[in-house]
Amino acid sequence: MIQPKLERLKKEAGSRMFVSISGTSLSKSEFSMLREVSPCGLIYFKRNIESCESLESLIKSTKCFESIEFHSIDEEGGRVRRLPKGEYSLPSMKELAACGEEYAAERIEILAQKLSETGINMNMAPNVDLRSGEDNSIVGDRSFGENPETVVKFASIYIEKMKKHGVFPVIKHFPGHGTTVIDSHSELPLINKPFKDLFNEDIVPYRRLANKAGFVMKAHLLLPEISELPASLSPEWDKILRNDLKFLGISMTDDIEMHALDVFSAKEKTELFFKSGTDKLLICSGKEEMILEMHEAAVKSLEDK
Repeated sequence: MIQPKLERLKKEAGSRMFVSISGTSLSKSEFSMLREVSPCGLIYFKRNIESCESLESLIKSTKCFESIEFHSIDEEGGRVRRLPKGEYSLPSMKELAACGEEYAAERIEILAQKLSETGINMNMAPNVDLRSGEDNSIVGDRSFGENPETVVKFASIYIEKMKKHGVFPVIKHFPGHGTTVIDSHSELPLINKPFKDLFNEDIVPYRRLANKAGFVMKAHLLLPEISELPASLSPEWDKILRNDLKFLGISMTDDIEMHALDVFSAKEKTELFFKSGTDKLLICSGKEEMILEMHEAAVKSLEDK
């Protein structure tokens, strides 16, 4: 009975993980890694994409892995794009909002259709962070605007067009990067706003859109008033999302390998993830050894439950 239990735990651990690969095709060792881990999703970056056609071929080459439900990408527009430039490429969210709803809807639909044709069924967008001023926030032109109503209006269009073409949208970065001046790729940002104000401003788009989107990405953000842990690994923030915002969908971490979490080992991050209530874990470097290490730690966390 020991072996079947281990296999079950390995599959359960993998079902909680999105992973990435190192290049534009699967190596033999990556085939073995994906067989071992059985992730629920893959996420593609520029290093994986020579052209839309090559990405389509890469996605088709993974069809033998039954566990993989999601083929995802970070194709926000503006400075966050993974696909080669084309007519489907979006300008920044700031520019989309400035050009109006009709223009935004038309451009977003072109992208959604291209993603779907390529085999992508999840886009890690739209960004629903509020912009706190170009010089005061790391978000800048990645935001639709400074007030919740503008963000909700344009994010709703983005969500609607993605879903129309069979692409799952993921709203981010909960509970809101808008007040932070530090990039979580580099270090852990502190939210510079009391929770009451955050709830009535930055969290409004999540209250309005989380269930419409169905997927929420949690950020590596610290607000000591709520938790001593970053929102991505915090049970307290998960309770706010589930209980106060009535979110019924799927939550995921931002990339677990960002330097914001360097204070934790891979094992500690995995253990905290399983205690946090977050549904999916993103491992984005494409490093096989890291994926296998975190999968092993995930199996152990499930075993110890």
